[in-house]
Amino acid sequence: MAIRQPDRLESSFREALASRVGESRFGVWFGEGVSLAIAGDSVEIGVPNAFFRDWIAGHFARSLVEAAHAVTGRELRLNFRLDGEAAPQIGHVLPAEPRPNERPTAAPVAVPVPIPAPEKPRSRRKSTAKAKVSTEPEAAATVAPAAQVELPPLSPPPGRPTRRLEDFVTGPSNRLAFAAAQEMAASMGAGFNPLVIQSGVGLGKTHLLEGIATSLRHYRPGVKVVHITAEAFTNGFLEAMRTSSLTSFRSRYRGAGALIVDDIHFLASKRATQDEFLHTFNALVAEGVPIVLSCDQHPRQIPRLTDELVTRFLGGMVVRVETPDANTRKAILKAKARARGVDIPDSVLSYVADHLRASVRELEGALHSLIAHTTLTGKRLDLALAKTALRDTIRHTARAVGLKDVERAVCSLFSITADDLRAEGRARAISYPRMLGMHLARKHVGASFSEIGRYFGGRNHSTVISADKKVKTWLLEDQRIAMLDGFETTSEILASLERTIGG
Repeated sequence: MAIRQPDRLESSFREALASRVGESRFGVWFGEGVSLAIAGDSVEIGVPNAFFRDWIAGHFARSLVEAAHAVTGRELRLNFRLDGEAAPQIGHVLPAEPRPNERPTAAPVAVPVPIPAPEKPRSRRKSTAKAKVSTEPEAAATVAPAAQVELPPLSPPPGRPTRRLEDFVTGPSNRLAFAAAQEMAASMGAGFNPLVIQSGVGLGKTHLLEGIATSLRHYRPGVKVVHITAEAFTNGFLEAMRTSSLTSFRSRYRGAGALIVDDIHFLASKRATQDEFLHTFNALVAEGVPIVLSCDQHPRQIPRLTDELVTRFLGGMVVRVETPDANTRKAILKAKARARGVDIPDSVLSYVADHLRASVRELEGALHSLIAHTTLTGKRLDLALAKTALRDTIRHTARAVGLKDVERAVCSLFSITADDLRAEGRARAISYPRMLGMHLARKHVGASFSEIGRYFGGRNHSTVISADKKVKTWLLEDQRIAMLDGFETTSEILASLERTIGG
């Protein structure tokens, strides 16, 4: 019998795997950025990050082993490897910006060969159980064009098309949130429920919620998708109380096949509304109905939100959308310009991406301003016009960051005093914030190592160099910490601090 070539073997393996997990989920979790290869007695799986590794190992190990057995006739073990980032694409993952002294990482993780027991089917309402997901081959979870989708209850402003997941530009700042949104749309919450998307203003969480709603309506037309804001829920509840129509109000929300609520932090301090939402939440979860929420901070950090709601929100998956890096900002501008039918020079894209860092909404505003200027003046859109058109915007946006700003942000987040940071103590509760402060001072203030050392308690320059290197190592290793509620990694803490200081 002729021996199949490796490329043919791997192609057959992919086909066998796709037939087991479904084309849609295969596209989400084994598409761009994930490599599959059969080498010797193992299946080598290259993934972009630890999240993908853990998710694939936890949810698709059985399918991987079965697919490998189907094409080789042998039971192979699974080896995971953390690879580099994928090439920039809309709807796919952008590479992280290079870090100083960055080294390639490789972390093989063996998964036991014994095939996991199949999961028991979850309770679903009849309309949800009968809904089918398209099985046409695709590279990622795709949705119908906006014109073919029924407008949701929470409609976009007039003139703006419905947002779709396939139009979402992803990068290191939003990779997990995007993958989680795709999984929720594909599996209806089979892997986790609820999904809570956390971010600051203008970073894309509403786009993800709207994209999930659009996907569900396209793939599962028999499912009643309720997509609202927390303010609309509150107003509806108060009106139902006033008009004695609570039965109708509850029927609408508790009869949903999927519930998507934007800005759930709006419920803070509204105890009666929180209690009503809690009962709605419990009723839907008991029926296996997927719930997607967005908020401006981690559920534990939302003031005056009841413990009952916080614990239920944490029972699913909480993902954070951070401020996009320069590569992601540039890709966002390019995608939005293309959607407007405008060709913008690369030098202009780089200029805008380098100077406007706060939010995607800020980038959109700059793009609109550039297009308006070139249309009204008849001038060619080049770097000179961009500098003129955005001069005031950039001047008012940019703010000089000083050592005092860094110190104030660190002390506020960690609830310590400036004297604590400058003291001789080496307790982790103080030394950890101090090292983060030194790293941020070096990155955003531009002060010398000696100057930073003097500011933080008269320390010498070698102490600051050591602290800066340690923080960079923590970032490279994505180190997990347990010092602050609502934060899991050093990168998350630094992102919060940088938002505070305006870096």
